Amino acid sequence: MSGGWIGGAKDRARISEIASAIGLGRGRMNSMGPCPACGEGTRGSSDPRGPIGVAGDDRGWRCHRCSVGGDAIDLVAWKVVGDSFSDASPEQRVEVRGWFERAGLIEPRSRTPSVRSVSASVRPRPRQRKPDPVVSTSGPSGGPFGWSESLIPDAVARLGSGDRIGESVNRYLTEVRRFTPEVISEWSLGAIEVSGEPWLVIPLRDDLGRVVSARFRSVPTAENPDRKKEYRVAPGRPLPLFGADRLSGDLDRPVLIVEGELDVIAASVFGIVSNVVSGTAGASTFKDEWLDLLERHRSFVLLYDDDEAGDLGAAGLAARLGRYRVARARLPRNDLGECLAAGDPFEVVERTLDRAEPMFGVAIRRPTSYRDRIEDLISRPATLRGLPTGSAKLDSCVGGIRPGLWVVTGDTGHGKTTWATWLLAEQARAGTGVLLTSFEQSPVGTVQKLMRGEVGGDFTSVSESERRAAFDRLDRLPLYILDHYGEATFEDVRDAVRYAIRRHGVRIALIDHLGFLARGSGEGERQRIEEIVRALATIAVQDEVTIVLIAHPNRLSKAQQRRVQLTDLKGASAIEQDTHVGIVVERLNPSKDRAFPATVIHFDKVRSEFGSPGSRALMAFDPRACSFADRWEDTPAGAAGLRLVTPG
Repeated sequence: MSGGWIGGAKDRARISEIASAIGLGRGRMNSMGPCPACGEGTRGSSDPRGPIGVAGDDRGWRCHRCSVGGDAIDLVAWKVVGDSFSDASPEQRVEVRGWFERAGLIEPRSRTPSVRSVSASVRPRPRQRKPDPVVSTSGPSGGPFGWSESLIPDAVARLGSGDRIGESVNRYLTEVRRFTPEVISEWSLGAIEVSGEPWLVIPLRDDLGRVVSARFRSVPTAENPDRKKEYRVAPGRPLPLFGADRLSGDLDRPVLIVEGELDVIAASVFGIVSNVVSGTAGASTFKDEWLDLLERHRSFVLLYDDDEAGDLGAAGLAARLGRYRVARARLPRNDLGECLAAGDPFEVVERTLDRAEPMFGVAIRRPTSYRDRIEDLISRPATLRGLPTGSAKLDSCVGGIRPGLWVVTGDTGHGKTTWATWLLAEQARAGTGVLLTSFEQSPVGTVQKLMRGEVGGDFTSVSESERRAAFDRLDRLPLYILDHYGEATFEDVRDAVRYAIRRHGVRIALIDHLGFLARGSGEGERQRIEEIVRALATIAVQDEVTIVLIAHPNRLSKAQQRRVQLTDLKGASAIEQDTHVGIVVERLNPSKDRAFPATVIHFDKVRSEFGSPGSRALMAFDPRACSFADRWEDTPAGAAGLRLVTPG
């Protein structure tokens, strides 16, 4: 093979640019024909589209009649020499290179061998589909649904055998599902017999297109038309994301996510041949490794069943993908398979996808539309009022922790970070996912506070085995720490927070502190702070999470000898407007009337019907355990009978 020119041709050639040069015509929905490999001009007897489908990045193609495909070089090779480039002889490859030279897509050699004229008609020879590559990995192979390397080819052969089993599955696919023979062949669907009954076999391919497993579906028969729908998978085999091998390289093109494999195949009958995926472990399950494959794509459309299970599945998946980049489409029927079986035209599906609504979007409704939601909230007081803070005093002031932006401020050394870390640790102990960040102290400093709270005091004074046990208890909590120290861009922190929300189920995130995100903005620092605060408030509402943002005040309060207020912060106008809860932390030393340290939590702003703006809560503070409580006796030191007083 002649090395470097191939990459150059691939980089510069687009399928759409070379199609007309080799005699391909354009059809509906970006289809092309006739196929240079099989010579067919249409996709099927009832489908007038061209047989060739083009990938979203305009660099790949596949024929729906003969299943031959490849890149731009292969397309030219099939036209010029009647074979793929990889299977062509050295002389034939020279001819293909000559075509690209004359087309101006690569630089000509100084001495170019004679080549056949492009206009010379080389009749393509039909070519059988190559067997799907099958990956052999370890795993159980027994049982009626056991795996073997011959499973898929045997099942494909059984489907076309004409016996009772093959005919039952074939009748289900063509008459009930209305799949075309071309699509059935393209997806290598097959049939097996289990206990005398027919089962459909669906090959499962990984993101490289290798067959790694299979899913099985029971099908109705003439004798048993109401046969119960059941699914099985090959035991011990991988469960890949179905359709992952057809994801487009165009990351701006939305990915359509459906509930099942047969809906993906139905989409291909409608002409949507790439960027359609589904899980293979049931509609309610979406594995982390599938999310990893989708993470780089920028937007998604969910086409889940229009029922309660579909609503729950769509809501859960949207939260993990990020609601801000997910839309939901609702078909006039339950799913794509039902639309295809009912004979709905593609325009119905196209219109549905065009009208997909963002899952964080707004709508205009009448008050009665919210009746059920209000009743549901009343039945779950914690959701209506917010999550308990872990302190009855705080709950009476703020009503509970609800989604929104909380801004925490106070003088240096008054324990803003310590109080916020304690608050989130208490939520983690109650089972709520939390994320801790601190750019002013290293993550090790955050862990020291957590360890003090876990052991109830100085963790250096306990044994190593006790520390190990404390770490084990912390690791069992839904508590995560951003491993970063020092300055960070707001964009990086924002993405990290949203990633933790999607992938780890985080519902409360601490960002410590605002100054590090806006540092270096110079004259535009105030404007940058306002932009950051507004963006965080928007994320909190859209993603239905609580973001606790620590902010340092200016020195005006000290000059005026008063406590800090929200108006003492840079960007105060945006903070006052966009913040849902504004908190000032003020530490008090032990006094003659109170022989223990305490902290006053001032709630300067509370946007909740169950909170009290302007209220305050006096909390006992145990500096040894970095913890707070409504009473001194409820702190670790107080429970141990200690009194922490200042000397003299």
